[in-house]
Amino acid sequence: MHSHGGTLGTFTLIALTVAGAVYIAGTAGQRRRGHTAWPLARTVSWIAGLLAVAAVLVGPLGHAGGHDLTTHVLGHVVIGMVAPVLLVLGSPVTLARRTLEPVPLQRLGRLGRNPLTRALAFPVVAAVLAVGGSWLLYTGTTAADSTRDPALHSVVMIGFLLAGLLLTAGVVGVSAGIRRSPRWLRVSVAVLSTAVLCVEAALMDTAGVPGIPADQVRSASAALWIGAVLYAVALGVVVAGERGRDERAARDERAARDVQTAGPAREARPTPDTPVASDPAR
Repeated sequence: MHSHGGTLGTFTLIALTVAGAVYIAGTAGQRRRGHTAWPLARTVSWIAGLLAVAAVLVGPLGHAGGHDLTTHVLGHVVIGMVAPVLLVLGSPVTLARRTLEPVPLQRLGRLGRNPLTRALAFPVVAAVLAVGGSWLLYTGTTAADSTRDPALHSVVMIGFLLAGLLLTAGVVGVSAGIRRSPRWLRVSVAVLSTAVLCVEAALMDTAGVPGIPADQVRSASAALWIGAVLYAVALGVVVAGERGRDERAARDERAARDVQTAGPAREARPTPDTPVASDPAR
């Protein structure tokens, strides 16, 4: 754990551990609830995503990222691009819909219908937050400050994580009542976001980053554009396979309705709003 471990590091580890434990608890007993067994690949993806977050916030990338721009950018790529893809592919919303009791299930549905949630999940808005935040960071003095202030470094990385989750969910497509944007829009957002990040990396290389030694900037800019391209490829692969996931989602939805009407105990459980888009990893 790095220098600013203390309370922040402990809280981070506890939060990530709880997220992993709750997810695994939700996957257990799916057959007992009348569902098909939860896919192991989704569980592996979720746990890997949590480990990626831990590596950046309380692990070696977090420690080095607080002192070196190249490692800082690598942390950005891992927590803002790699971790969001892994976490979204873990299908936590689908797991929650299959596991939660009626009252929290209804609250989840209301959250999905909330105008703010819909706005943040819109791909264009999510891209502006994710890419705009990166641009402001590396063209201003905040990047240099965050390589010297461990607490600020953690705040910046958490911001990348949240923005990356929004962008990934917006491009891949989300459920819980949030309408999935047209494929052409989502693909366009992914392509344009990648282009902007590559331009940003080129500007970093040519103009430098305020307060950062020049010898650190070249490798940092290379890490940014490589990470952006790989992130776009990963999103493209997931979007390309969404038809098959939609078909599986429809089968799961029918099976869930059958389970809910199979007996008296299930009859009391309200059916959640049928999502207009499948969970990304279905």
